[in-house]
Amino acid sequence: MRQLLLLTFLIFTVGACASTKPPSDKLTQVEASIQQAEQVGAENYAPLEIREARKKLVKARELVTKEKYGKAKRTADRAMVDAELAQMKSLSEKAQKAVRELRESIRVLQEEIQNNLDKPESQS
Repeated sequence: MRQLLLLTFLIFTVGACASTKPPSDKLTQVEASIQQAEQVGAENYAPLEIREARKKLVKARELVTKEKYGKAKRTADRAMVDAELAQMKSLSEKAQKAVRELRESIRVLQEEIQNNLDKPESQS
C-alpha cells in the first residue's frame, strides 16, 4: 500500500513537471515592461530597479534553457515587478521634477509682478 502511494505521488509529480510549458509569453511581457521603463527614464530615475529587472530576466531565460519552467516563471514575475517599479518610480520622479519647476516659475512670476507693482510707486 505504501509503495502504491509513493508510486502515485511520483507519477503526479513527474506529470506536473512535464506538463509545465516554458513561460515565453511572460518573458516577452517582461521585456516590454523593461523597455517601457527605459523609455520613461529608468536609467536616470530608477537605476537599481531597472538593473535588477534585467538581471532577473537573464536568470529566467537561463532557467528556461535548463527546463526549470516553474522557477523561470517566478523569476520572470519578480523581474516584472522590478520593471514596473522602475517605471512608476521614474514617472513619479519626473512628475515631482515638473512640480518643482512649475513652483519655481510661479515664484519668478510673482517676483516680477511684485517688482512691476513697486516700480510705478518709486518713479512718482
